[in-house]
Amino acid sequence: MATTAPGRNVSVIWFSLLLALILMIIPLPETLRFARPEWLGMFLIYWAMALPQRVSIGVAWFVGILMDALSGTTLGVHAFAYALVVFLVARFHLQLRQYPLWQQALTILSLVLIVQLILLLASSMTHQWKVWMPAVTSTVVWPLVYALLRKTRRAFQVS
Repeated sequence: MATTAPGRNVSVIWFSLLLALILMIIPLPETLRFARPEWLGMFLIYWAMALPQRVSIGVAWFVGILMDALSGTTLGVHAFAYALVVFLVARFHLQLRQYPLWQQALTILSLVLIVQLILLLASSMTHQWKVWMPAVTSTVVWPLVYALLRKTRRAFQVS
């Protein structure tokens, strides 16, 4: 079996981020809209934790600008929130990788809450309690996202 050179299959990262963008803009019923997990944030966190040399603040900023454009929010809000979260993950990625999955999930709660609070401050959202819903659902979904992206990274030998 031929081995792939380092840095190959980076397109898998971009494809997964595109998938996360699609998951973020799929219309949901009104009752589920505020419980949507922060797919894009979780995917960025995973890749920044696993391959910080490939997914950096610049990638987070670019994808955040795309998210702002697709969701119709103020330009730069998602970009700032994602860039801040990826900065924190990149700063502590060695420690985060060592955490058990349940501790990583609690870290996801904190990081997604940061994203949601930034979005809340930039908008005129009147139901502040709904800021917790994406953070909680992202925490619950994190072990599945982690397992799926880890398996994908290994299967496609993304480095």
